[in-house]
Amino acid sequence: MRARAALLAAASLLATPALAQEGLLFRASADRDLTAEVAGGEATPNFRSGVTVVPDGAIDGAARWADDGYVAWRAPGNVRSARGTLSFFWRARTPVGEAPFNIFRIGFADHSSWDMAFSRIDWNGHGFDAFVTDANLSRVRVSWRMEALPSPTEWHHLAFSWDETVGVRLFVDGREVARKDQRADLDSGLDQFGMAGRVLSPHQVQSRYNFMRGSDLDEIRVYDRMLGGEAVAALASKHEPVVAAGDTRARRAAWLHRYGWDTGAPPLLDAPATRVRKVEFADAKDQKEWMWKGVDGIAETTWPGVYNRSALPGRRDYFELPDWNTYVEGGRAYDLTLPPGERFNQVEVRGAAYGALSWNGEKLAERRPGVVRSVVRTTPRTGGALRFANRMAEQPIQEIWAYDVAPGAEPAGTFKLDYTIRAAVAPTLAALAPLNRFIAGRYAPDEATTVVAMPTSGVKAAVGAGAAGGAAAIARPAGAAPIVHVLIPASFGDAAPDQPVARAWDYGWQNLHDGLDGIAIDLPAMKLTPDARGLVALNIRVKDPIWPGRDMIDLSVSVRPNQARTLWLDLRDRVLTHDSLYLTIASAAPDFTASSIDGARLRLVFKPRGEAAMEHVADRFNQVKDNWGFLVEEHTASKRAGLYARLFADATDLLRVDPDHVEGRAYWADINYRPENLPPVTLPPVPAGVPAWAHWQLEDLRQVRRFVEWWIDRRQVPYGDMGGGLSDDSDLVQQWPGAALMGLIPDKIAGSLNALSDAVYRNGMMTGGLGTITTDELHAYEEGLNSDAARLYLNWGEPKAVERIMATTRALQSVILRNPAGHLHFASSWYGGRKIYRDDAWAWQKPYAFSVLHGPTLLGLYNG
Repeated sequence: MRARAALLAAASLLATPALAQEGLLFRASADRDLTAEVAGGEATPNFRSGVTVVPDGAIDGAARWADDGYVAWRAPGNVRSARGTLSFFWRARTPVGEAPFNIFRIGFADHSSWDMAFSRIDWNGHGFDAFVTDANLSRVRVSWRMEALPSPTEWHHLAFSWDETVGVRLFVDGREVARKDQRADLDSGLDQFGMAGRVLSPHQVQSRYNFMRGSDLDEIRVYDRMLGGEAVAALASKHEPVVAAGDTRARRAAWLHRYGWDTGAPPLLDAPATRVRKVEFADAKDQKEWMWKGVDGIAETTWPGVYNRSALPGRRDYFELPDWNTYVEGGRAYDLTLPPGERFNQVEVRGAAYGALSWNGEKLAERRPGVVRSVVRTTPRTGGALRFANRMAEQPIQEIWAYDVAPGAEPAGTFKLDYTIRAAVAPTLAALAPLNRFIAGRYAPDEATTVVAMPTSGVKAAVGAGAAGGAAAIARPAGAAPIVHVLIPASFGDAAPDQPVARAWDYGWQNLHDGLDGIAIDLPAMKLTPDARGLVALNIRVKDPIWPGRDMIDLSVSVRPNQARTLWLDLRDRVLTHDSLYLTIASAAPDFTASSIDGARLRLVFKPRGEAAMEHVADRFNQVKDNWGFLVEEHTASKRAGLYARLFADATDLLRVDPDHVEGRAYWADINYRPENLPPVTLPPVPAGVPAWAHWQLEDLRQVRRFVEWWIDRRQVPYGDMGGGLSDDSDLVQQWPGAALMGLIPDKIAGSLNALSDAVYRNGMMTGGLGTITTDELHAYEEGLNSDAARLYLNWGEPKAVERIMATTRALQSVILRNPAGHLHFASSWYGGRKIYRDDAWAWQKPYAFSVLHGPTLLGLYNG
């Protein structure tokens, strides 16, 4: 009977071709393998380990996820951040208990948090939790308690839907069990989705430590909208749903809010021609830490870092990770140094942070709660420092930009390339294929209107020769959002197959010697609906040619209807690669379309290569430093991981333009695990009469001293921490006692270590001798127990250090227990001072468990 019912259910699902179903972005049935039958993006998993197909699924086959396994599909085109529904059948496979575990993850394309979780569905210990994370780190979360624990053999249907204009809904077995009505700014790039216990992100995919608990999943589906109850009930009953059209009425308000236009239009372009210079900050700091993620051009990354004992809505839960890349008292002020002589008069802030913006102590503006995009136009100022003083320490800035805006035309440059937007021409040139794929993956169809900028003269030669296509007309659907993606082909030499041969003509910048200075845009007189003040708000973003998820400029301006304007966008200089260029123009006017900018002229202005290389090299090196600082601990080395792909692109572009860049070469030797590729260093000769081995040991110690003093002098703050999150700071200083005991600045090291050790306790990281957060067997040690042991080495017999370790020794008696054979073992690999999990998956000893015995072992030596 069961087999026949399963066959009938399968037939029901297959009766309507999934490919034809309205709104279905992704479907992986797991009947035969893990390649999706329906995929708006890539169908094959990006990463997979320890996930197989078994025959006894809810419908035919199912995915069996081993405890240490994972599978991740690429998110672009397959799932969208603003709205959607995730649906699947789930079986626990082994008994569940009070210990929570992850079931499904969706990850951001980039982020400042370590796990980069956009969405999760979890077993919460008594039911299910699900959330989405907004663009500003807060989470829209729901939780539901089951009356009876699910059987390991029973299949349950889970569905989670979200919409930035509505909120979230959680369904179990076809019934809505939890909802939260809350509007949120959810627009973000996404990276991957699937099953990975600990992290599924562009820098790492893994199930390790206390996140090793697999289960079985079947019939994984993603829809592009929030499904209603009847549609979810149909899925739960193994039938194809009737998918209703999405409700678009509230999207207008969400659109205006996303760009900050719900609070008014940005400054007017009141001159016929305006120049806008993007001012790059010379430094960006939170206390003593270089903090580039609020000025890196990537909206998904933020200042400050992330606190996992967080006060942000929905963020703190049962998976307690250490604070990540931040000071305890970080997030209160962002200090941005402007280069001497650089003028600015406009500051734009994207993000939910609210507080005061000042320059050299002079208040420029107050930013209120609830705003996610704001523009401040001020009188011109030169150099100095901007400071954003945050009213709530964790509310983030996604990006902050400084511009110098004034009347003026573009420079003559060494030469120009001249293009005209042709709205009626399909953007199907072969050179544009990578950008078309990016747009289709990142944006919903109604936000993906795309035009091509063709050479203003000579284009007939290209089309007449059949060069790479591009002559076809395009039909555009009605009801699109007021945003247009503008693509500029790098060359017409990239050709589609099965076309005539192109001869005697090309236009572009491939292998060009000079560098790009900026882009001039002649905006036509647009007949558009203005706001109450008679203004039409515009947002213009120029994308990084090697990483379209990063903006080189993100500018808000206004124009008047039927009034032409010219903008000279003085970008940071670039020596261009062979990649095509890409910019977007969005508007508050609902009638803004591709036709609105038909005929607009774009001019790429070039300058001497040597001049352009200076900004190019400086920017690429900053990007390499920032990214590798995030990646270095994970040892990521796969170009299928988004952050490593970006790192590889930035390092390659740096060394392409400056192959002799000493620090860049050193970074790449480290990144690429090639020490022989390090720049050569001339070492001084060994003094006469001194054994070489002794000389070089002393030289090594001098380098150790330089390293240690840099961290103490340049990063440690009065609170005692060093900006990596206190747990990672303690990992750093636990290495220093050996050097101090060898006589290397012992007093300075002891003072630094004592300050950090006290900071651990002042910050509430210890409870009853163990860590406050409940974590795995390794991080239980790294949450501050390591600093206790390190402190005792340098303060032998100090009462404070001894008493702290005695508390740990007592507390471990509830973690290390005697088994039936009479042996002492760690009875849990997931514990802390407030909770010890002993469910089967975590009730065993692992090799890293013994780290926590460091302090008690020293205590035994002291007492002995």
